[in-house]
Amino acid sequence: MSQAASPARRIRVCDTTLRDGEQTCAVAFQVEEKVKIARLLDEMGVDVIDAGFPASSQADQDAVRGMAELGLNARVVAFCRPNRTEIDLARACGADSIYTFVPTSDVHMRVKFGGTDSAVRDRLKREMADGIAYAKSLGMYVGCGSEDATRTSYDYLEEVLVLAQESGADLVGVADTVGSTTPDAFRTLISRLRSQIHVTLSLHCHNDFGLATANTVAGILGGADEVQCTVNGLGERAGNASLEEVVVALTQLYGFETAVDLSRLKPMSDLIADLSGIDVSPMKPIVGGNAFSHESGLHVSSVMRDSTAYEPLRPELVGHTRRIVMGKHSGKGIIAHVLDKHGLAYDDEVLGAVLRQVKAASVLTKSSVTEAQVIGIYHERTATAV
Repeated sequence: MSQAASPARRIRVCDTTLRDGEQTCAVAFQVEEKVKIARLLDEMGVDVIDAGFPASSQADQDAVRGMAELGLNARVVAFCRPNRTEIDLARACGADSIYTFVPTSDVHMRVKFGGTDSAVRDRLKREMADGIAYAKSLGMYVGCGSEDATRTSYDYLEEVLVLAQESGADLVGVADTVGSTTPDAFRTLISRLRSQIHVTLSLHCHNDFGLATANTVAGILGGADEVQCTVNGLGERAGNASLEEVVVALTQLYGFETAVDLSRLKPMSDLIADLSGIDVSPMKPIVGGNAFSHESGLHVSSVMRDSTAYEPLRPELVGHTRRIVMGKHSGKGIIAHVLDKHGLAYDDEVLGAVLRQVKAASVLTKSSVTEAQVIGIYHERTATAV
């Protein structure tokens, strides 16, 4: 644990795989799949499940309704704009909680509402305040976020979020919608907002520059209370902050607490990869196939003695497994280990010959060499020697 900024502070985790994650190109979960995922997310310990956008489709309405009927420990929220029609629709789907949003940057206001003048700004604030007050009158839990917050002038951003708070919002959110902020800038922004915001402060970061996890952690260090993430970092364009990366970084590197059962991270990642049809890169931190794989001879010999030499955490902690791979970079130690395991006799000359063939086979096939192949190489070598 490298830093203990605020070790006792409990961070809420909102999973938005079923809403923002599904906005990944070519991903479309079936209603029954969403309900299954929601149940497993709840068992894993996430605090909030962003269930979908009812106004977008009948399928989303059915999914929100199906999740709301599960009686989960996690809060099930429906996503909507701050207007009474969409709020009523969310309520009709059984949701007693909503997350809503308003675009606040000049570019978003110009593209969506035709201008950035005071009339447009006042209209947005008025509609937001009315939507929040209406949802609260229905007894709903209300979160309200700023879309494209990190490209919004600070004064207007603060004005909007403070108004949301004063209008009754239980949570206000800050979205780095195109992933264009930096960790230091985001931490400063959140710290500044924290002095004005007294309800739950939530973060929603995108990964366009590969900084979503870093920015999310920085926002927590700035004083935010909740992270919004997706399993495997699914989402539009380059995706969202990865739930597994964020949760492990917060708990293992910074000493924060979450309710997430880390041992379920790899199984959940595998399930989402299967149902979404989006494979996880072998190099993906925490859940990728190579995250706990070792081939280099020096690394393998060290890991076999003490895994902490080249692993920052135990693979079992996150539901993963260690994998020792044989190939171009292997050393005699792993070959000897395999031969010993199978009770095969060898001397240094045989060991060296088998290793050379393993390396050659790996280069030729551009792949790793299996244990069975090593045994086959050994028998071919010893047969030839006889």
